[in-house]
Formats: sequence, structure tokens, C-alpha cells
Amino acid sequence: MINEYIEQKYSYLLNKFKAITRNHQSTEDLLNDCLLNFLEKGEEYTNKVLQDGKVDNYLVRMAHIQYNSKTSPFYHQYKKQSIKNLSTDEVDIEIEDTTEIIEDSKKLAEDVKIYIGNLPVYNRTIAEQHIIEGKSQREISRKYDINRKYITKDIGTIKKNIRITFNRQDYGTL
Repeated sequence: MINEYIEQKYSYLLNKFKAITRNHQSTEDLLNDCLLNFLEKGEEYTNKVLQDGKVDNYLVRMAHIQYNSKTSPFYHQYKKQSIKNLSTDEVDIEIEDTTEIIEDSKKLAEDVKIYIGNLPVYNRTIAEQHIIEGKSQREISRKYDINRKYITKDIGTIKKNIRITFNRQDYGTL
């Protein structure tokens, strides 16, 4: 019963696993490992999961855990090994002149500082302390005795407005 299910759904599951692993070279190995782990649970368990219609969910959840956890057997057997084997000879990295990029970044940083300087006092104070001085939201919350959830919300709004104002999506590090 479960073998028929696997035969019918194998290519579907493989595509799901490719999406999870971003088409890692050992995706099929991960799928086979997950299938073996599932089958090792025993016939009674596998048939119950099959009857509940949750085999796909079970396997996909297992794939996420195996692929993303640094303590999983898959990570140690395949993913870590492929990262270790990656040498600079195999990767074609083109190093370009970064002077222009650095100048653009400096200009952008100055523009953001000017933008923050023109905010209302409350927003300016929070933005300067968090974005420019690097203080944590917890530190700001304690210093001004403001609930942290409001600090988080206000910083999120300020960052969103900065992204919109400068039409940039790479302010994740702010």
C-alpha cells in the first residue's frame, strides 16, 4: 500500500524536496533518506499516516528539518561535505572594482542620516539610537520607559519608510 503511494508520488515529492533544498545536488538522497526513516517507523504507523492523507506533510516536514538542522545526519553527510569541497578553483568569482559601490554606500548612508534627521523628535531619537548608534530595542525601551512592542513597531515603520523613500530593498541590515 505505501509502496504504491511512493511509486505514484515519487516525482511530485522530488520536486517538493528540490524546492526545499534549492535544488541541492543531493536532493534525491535526502528524499530517499526521509522515505527510509518513514518506512522504518513500521507498517502500522505508515499505513495510519497514509490513511490520514498526511504522508506528504510528514515527508516535507522531515525534509525541512533534515536540510536546515546542522545536527541532522543529512547535514553532516551531504550538505557540510559539499560546502567543504567547494574550493575557490571551482567557483568563478569575478572581482570588480568596488570603489563605486563603496561610494554609493557612503552616499546612501549620508542620505539615510539626513532622512532620519528630518523625522519628528520621537521617531528621530529612536531611529538614531537604533540604526545609527546600534542600540538594541530593549536598551531604548528601558531608557525611555516605553513598552518594547511600540519601539519594535516604530522602528519597523521607520525602516519601511526608508526602503520606500530610497526605493531600495536591501536595508535588512539596518
